[in-house]
Amino acid sequence: MIKKSIFSIGVFLLLAWQLMPLGEKGAASASAALSDRTEDLGAGLYAYRSSDRRSFFLISNEGVIVVDPLNEATASAMRQEIIKLTDQPVKYVAYTNSFYDRSSGGKIFKDEGATFIAHEDCAVELAETPNPDVVTPDITFQADYTITLGEQTLDLHHYGPSYGLCFTVAVAGASNIMILSDIIAPPTASLPRDPTIANYNLYALMDFFDQVGALATNSNIEQVAAGYAPLGEGYAPTAPVSLISEQRRFWEVLLDEVEIQYNKKLPARVIPKQMNMSRFEGFAGFEPKYIQIMSRRVYSLYRIGRR
Repeated sequence: MIKKSIFSIGVFLLLAWQLMPLGEKGAASASAALSDRTEDLGAGLYAYRSSDRRSFFLISNEGVIVVDPLNEATASAMRQEIIKLTDQPVKYVAYTNSFYDRSSGGKIFKDEGATFIAHEDCAVELAETPNPDVVTPDITFQADYTITLGEQTLDLHHYGPSYGLCFTVAVAGASNIMILSDIIAPPTASLPRDPTIANYNLYALMDFFDQVGALATNSNIEQVAAGYAPLGEGYAPTAPVSLISEQRRFWEVLLDEVEIQYNKKLPARVIPKQMNMSRFEGFAGFEPKYIQIMSRRVYSLYRIGRR
């Protein structure tokens, strides 16, 4: 009976694997093979990779700044990695947005006395939807804020609604690397991970990219680090800052394609069938069905006059 049950389970798992989309098979294999690791970005800045996400920490001679704890398990593992590099305590934790996949798990740092910093809109959102796994920010700011710790600085910039309401761009001063926890995924411009694009404030997105691009130009920033990464080996945590304009181009094409069809007075269900899909083929993760899903959201944006 036991052998029969094991055989049945094996058949079920084999069938489930065969029915899984190819992309998910690859992701599952890569996820299983990819171990957590610390990545040295230079000048005291490190990325801590956990599966397809990255947190960051900045080491100074007076303490450590953490950017996004992600979750309890990741924060605990990252703390052990920090111990291998310095005996300095974690003094600050900065949130780049209020979403739980980046703001959870910071209690281990709070317990050692860290001060938590976030944009004021993040604090409002976290207060409205409290989560016991998320530490409430101690300090909030409106537009810009600089954390200074020893010889290191971490500049925080908010440019209005973009990916959520409080998405924050960070720049590590000594390395002059920009940290974008979402929005991009090196090495190339790509489709967003979730085709429903529920977290994106599309009406403000072009202005956001323009302001971030201006920051990079004015500050002579050459590299950008991302909080998301494709599963698998060989993907660097950073990319040339030109990736920002390349990612902007994806959104520009999407908005333009839908607008062209919308201006023809076509109904929402017809617009995806009329779009020029060849314009999207150069972007990583391209799937016509995902573009079709996103087009419905953009159509709704135009229909209510938010362009």
